[in-house]
Amino acid sequence: MKKLRVLVVDDNRSAAETLSLFFKLEGHDAETAFDGEEAVAAVRTDSGCPFDVIVMDIGMPRLDGCEAAGRIREHLGERAPVLVALTGWNTEEDIARTRAAGFVEHLVKPVDPATLRDLLAKLDVGDAGPSEPAG
Repeated sequence: MKKLRVLVVDDNRSAAETLSLFFKLEGHDAETAFDGEEAVAAVRTDSGCPFDVIVMDIGMPRLDGCEAAGRIREHLGERAPVLVALTGWNTEEDIARTRAAGFVEHLVKPVDPATLRDLLAKLDVGDAGPSEPAG
């Protein structure tokens, strides 16, 4: 599996740091942000290559995950990373909202580590950035 650069975004610091550690133990580079505004700032200050994947909570203060996803996609355009929602929100409306915001997956907390491992393995993310989101 390709080594990915992952941004973990969650207002629960413990959850974000634990998930970041998981990705590091899996051999990926991982950074954390603790709300949507920090996520947007992390993407905007990244002068190298964009993140390959952003795993983001939806319900966060200041700027929620869907709004942050919109700003990230607007800023990076086709270079935008693969967006994965990881949230406690799981109604049909929540899923429709994350899809509309550009998330390619909607995972519900708590998530099985094997699910995350399988998801990263199946992502088609190359050196030039992610592929188009699955319809």
